[in-house]
Amino acid sequence: MPQLILLGLLAVGGYFAWKVVKREMARVDEKIRKAKMEREGKPAETLEYDEETGTYRPKDEDAS
Repeated sequence: MPQLILLGLLAVGGYFAWKVVKREMARVDEKIRKAKMEREGKPAETLEYDEETGTYRPKDEDAS
């Protein structure tokens, strides 16, 4: 009998964990969708090499 109770608790816990994961996935998807919509119509940023850090960064349009 204790095994059934433990199995039931695990099932309920798994159900609620799945709901939390689905909610988080929907939140991230909406955030990505909004960012993509904001980005549409804007030209892609030009990257320039930063010798100090050894990485590429977006080019400053104001400095030009």
